[in-house]
Amino acid sequence: MRHALAALLIVFLHGSPGDQPGSTRPGQPPLLLAIRNVNVISVAEGAVLRGTTVVITDDRITAIGPAADLVLPAGASVLDGTGKFLVPGFIDLHTHLSKTRGSALGLFVANGVTTVRDMGGDHQELLVWRREVMAGQRVGPRFLMAGPYLESASNIERMRKDSPEARVEPFDRIRIGIATPDEARQVVARLAAQEVDFLKFRTFESPEVYVALNEAANAHRLPLAGHVNALSPAQVLTAGQDSIDHTFFTSTSKLPAEQRLSLWRGFRDRAVPIVPTLVTLFEATYPSPGQLQALAADDEGRLDPRRGYLSRFLARDWREQAGEASVERTAALRKIWEDVVKRDLREMHESGMDLLIGSDVAVINIYPGFSLHDEMALFVRELGMTPAEVLDRATRRSARFLGIGDSVGSIERGRIADLVLLDADPLADIANTRRIHAVVLRGRVFGREAIDRLKEEVKRAPDRTRDDWGRTARR
Repeated sequence: MRHALAALLIVFLHGSPGDQPGSTRPGQPPLLLAIRNVNVISVAEGAVLRGTTVVITDDRITAIGPAADLVLPAGASVLDGTGKFLVPGFIDLHTHLSKTRGSALGLFVANGVTTVRDMGGDHQELLVWRREVMAGQRVGPRFLMAGPYLESASNIERMRKDSPEARVEPFDRIRIGIATPDEARQVVARLAAQEVDFLKFRTFESPEVYVALNEAANAHRLPLAGHVNALSPAQVLTAGQDSIDHTFFTSTSKLPAEQRLSLWRGFRDRAVPIVPTLVTLFEATYPSPGQLQALAADDEGRLDPRRGYLSRFLARDWREQAGEASVERTAALRKIWEDVVKRDLREMHESGMDLLIGSDVAVINIYPGFSLHDEMALFVRELGMTPAEVLDRATRRSARFLGIGDSVGSIERGRIADLVLLDADPLADIANTRRIHAVVLRGRVFGREAIDRLKEEVKRAPDRTRDDWGRTARR
């Protein structure tokens, strides 16, 4: 990112003294945990430090060394890591928590996802959840948020023409329509005075509004993220957008190879990453309309057990999405992927541009926490990355992009203890990221039984049986 995050983010990451879950209260001894004789994966080098012990005091890693040499602190709880592999907590760079609802926060943790970037939602509600998470009142990942989506005014007007019964999402609470450059500047100024970590646009009314959004975000020292399907790479580079979500689709199809490579190198030099969300293409558009409709209707999770964790709102939203699916759309997206997007993404990677990991959770057939592992697998299968390259992007590189790389994203002394203990080596097979033995969230251990309890709590959550947020919900 081109700018440092606001001071409020530092407080959110580190907390005030005594505010972190598991932190020492005055007059109490520190909480000590030792993960003994574990294989620590250095994501920066793609290497394994075998037979290592990691000591955690409260929420911080305070010592790392060979198990044979490191003396365990008196009174430390010991987690045996023999034969297991320790990686940093995973980061999902594209989520929509308002749509998944609060119950899903535990699912991220159960899947080893300890940090997420929320790409547009109900800002006031998200602030409440974030404070509850950091106070230890709710189990969930840390999250950075954009606040409401920025949209073209005409798109908002189109939404308003629908009756409440015809559209599930309460768009007035999460989307702001912008018609002119002046409105863009006013909206950005208003959001900059609130507790947001960056801005996100989805659609824009005109090229002039797009430029104004970038200029205003820059003036207020707020990073700007957004969709680029209506933009060319040259436009994005010139405007100064800070990150790209999804991809350019057809806008590069007629460019010569060397011109494309020059553009990708331009993004590399400006440290502008792309979060392609491949899993939305493969899991949300490639299944047939009939398959998606059956999945949306499967409240008991018989077709896919992950479906049984969805909130009532998201189940309703998926039904709406399933109704918009078509064979023609699937065929068109398959062709674009094979002819353009796959080539572009591979070129971006080869040119040194950062491709980072995000799931776009809330899209149909994309599941909180679970689908990030699907995305990692697609980076290996479709983009030709090694498991080591993917792990680095799902942890250290994502943390660096978010401006929090000095706190999370790697296993080093002084870092916050967000860790995932795996039963098998993810460098040998990226699918092993799913084989979670335990999760350490800011120093708090969730073993197998605790993870199972988290999942059961999700199933019993009130928002699983009642839509507490949609347009027809009573608040």
